[in-house]
Amino acid sequence: MIGEANHQISISVVDDHRLFRQGLINLIHQVDPNFKVVSQFSNGREILDKLKADNAPDIVVMDMHMPILNGYDTTLELKKTHPDIGILALSMLDDEVTLIKMLKAGVNGYLSKDVEPSELKTAISTIADKGYYYNEYVAGKLVSVIQSPAGIIDPTVELNEQELQFIELSCSEHTYKMIADKMCLSIKTIDGYRAKLFDKLQVKSRVGLVLFALKHKVVSLENLPG
Repeated sequence: MIGEANHQISISVVDDHRLFRQGLINLIHQVDPNFKVVSQFSNGREILDKLKADNAPDIVVMDMHMPILNGYDTTLELKKTHPDIGILALSMLDDEVTLIKMLKAGVNGYLSKDVEPSELKTAISTIADKGYYYNEYVAGKLVSVIQSPAGIIDPTVELNEQELQFIELSCSEHTYKMIADKMCLSIKTIDGYRAKLFDKLQVKSRVGLVLFALKHKVVSLENLPG
């Protein structure tokens, strides 16, 4: 597991502002000795062109608003080519539209650019360990959107009992291996459930499953971790 104690977490940083990018790299190295920035890029096109299977990091920390190729489009492409990479989105924009757009694209966490160093450390560690990170800001924005008449996800699908159970467990802190054990299924079968539900609900990540579960009251916001 990436997030095990004393296990180095490899990180790529993507931001078009050189000074901010270098400051962020320095900060990442300072907050945890197990964090290692292995590459840096100035825009989304650059990371897509240069990232290969043998040099893919555990986590990409990425600005959402960049020239040439923005964070949203970059996330969509990265999730196609490197689905196991965790993406931590950074943005100065404080609005629900940006947040939901990024979550639906497949980011694994979302922070404001003025985040405290301690929360940056927590976000990176949690994404590496559990696959996603929620803070109070994200929870509050989700409440606002979910309570709005316009839903963010509105699939007309039918879910069986096992699919609903899988979605509920995906909203917990359990790993997919733990979910497999709880459902008395093999990890291969769970991977199949995950792929099928991603396609069925038109989501690209575990975050998307959580958004579906919240919108359709499969789980309550209070039961989410973090």
